[in-house]
Amino acid sequence: MKIAKYLVLLLLLMAGTISVFVATKDGKYSVKRSKIIDLPKETVYKYVSDRKNWDSINPWKDENLKLIDFENSDDVTVTQRIFLNEVENNLTLNIKDTLSKKTLLEWSTQGSLSFRDKFLSIIGKGTKNNFDDKFDEGLNTINTILTRELKSFNVKFEGFVRLDTLFYVQRPIACKTEDLAKQIKIQLPKLKQLLLSANTPVKNSPFIIYHKKDTLNDIITFSVALPTEKKVYTTSESDIFNGQSNPFGAIKAIFTGNYVNKKEAYTQINDFIKKNKLEQSPTYKVIEFIPKNSTTEKSASTWVTEIYVPVRPIKKAPIKKAPKINQDSITKAIVKDILNSNKNQVK
Repeated sequence: MKIAKYLVLLLLLMAGTISVFVATKDGKYSVKRSKIIDLPKETVYKYVSDRKNWDSINPWKDENLKLIDFENSDDVTVTQRIFLNEVENNLTLNIKDTLSKKTLLEWSTQGSLSFRDKFLSIIGKGTKNNFDDKFDEGLNTINTILTRELKSFNVKFEGFVRLDTLFYVQRPIACKTEDLAKQIKIQLPKLKQLLLSANTPVKNSPFIIYHKKDTLNDIITFSVALPTEKKVYTTSESDIFNGQSNPFGAIKAIFTGNYVNKKEAYTQINDFIKKNKLEQSPTYKVIEFIPKNSTTEKSASTWVTEIYVPVRPIKKAPIKKAPKINQDSITKAIVKDILNSNKNQVK
């Protein structure tokens, strides 16, 4: 019996000692993890600063986490305020340029541990270790997604085709080239709603009509369009217009992937045009059908774009014919000059 009492006292003494040790332990923590992303800073920032992408970045998907706040006040920092396991934490994601045109991504947090977390940290199961692992997981996920989404693409070249008459409704837009996918996502639902209210079915996949490009300022003017069976009339107050394109010949390529890599498809098209002595037609516009786009696919690497560049044979400049020369008159003149010359010599 005495032994049991001594054991209980000993356990109480140990518990008290551990409690004092844990309570007096410095509970402040600071965690930072980093990752080099082989992409420009602007590209990385655009992805991580978009709150809609948080679900793909979040490494605590299977845990009790609530995103309270998400801010991107400048072009170098993104902050997240989260409630994790009943504790509030402030996370900071810094996006920095490197000399090699890559991006240094740093994810960090700091705060104070609760008594429970202090105890767990002593045995290697605390908050610090949790954030270390999760930050690494999140940064690796960002790297994988961006590498796959931006570098994975495919071009299938189909050569010369003929495009039939198109009736459509369109919404003209001018924006930065990089915002094309965003505008498609905004405008297509508006066009679909218009056709729904007019009880008019969509005939085929949506498409883009390119009107003008300001290379200096990287601004494109284009229309997001939906094809219809026949012409649809809109009101004069509407910012949506109808349109029609007559049949034309075009060079076609099917591009799969993020729009930032489309130039590879246009390179192949332009090479084919030059090789076959064609030229881009000034009468018709470049059209891109988008059966799989930002409204239907979450992954940009699966977007499908059917590109049609209108062409015609190169017009040859007419050859001006030289005026005909009367050879007989020339001969007679030469003979006359010779005879006159002989007469002068005889005198």
